[in-house]
Amino acid sequence: MASIGNAFKKAVPGILKATGSDVTIRFVTVGTYNTTTGVAAESNTDVTVKALVDDVSRSEVNDLINQEDKRILVAAKDLTSTPTTKDKVVISNVVHQIVDINTEKASGVSVTFTLFVRS
Repeated sequence: MASIGNAFKKAVPGILKATGSDVTIRFVTVGTYNTTTGVAAESNTDVTVKALVDDVSRSEVNDLINQEDKRILVAAKDLTSTPTTKDKVVISNVVHQIVDINTEKASGVSVTFTLFVRS
């Protein structure tokens, strides 16, 4: 018998596909540090998904989340790994830094990620 979490995980991508916008999750991998330039190499892996993009609400504003930030809702099933705060989101060619992540679970299964991002 399938768990309710797995059922939600299967349903959410279809809902976002019907109502969401295209965004790109840019997974950032930090490479080796170049002692000459003082810069660490970085490689990016981009994944385009459907997501709901919205402004943060007043109740979400705190020491970490600003009023100008955006809230991005992404189906966990659409991503092969969980985003982190070192990753970025590209919306309409504007790169946003992920500043916080909330994972919604049902029956222990990740269903959605809410990414709070700042440009």
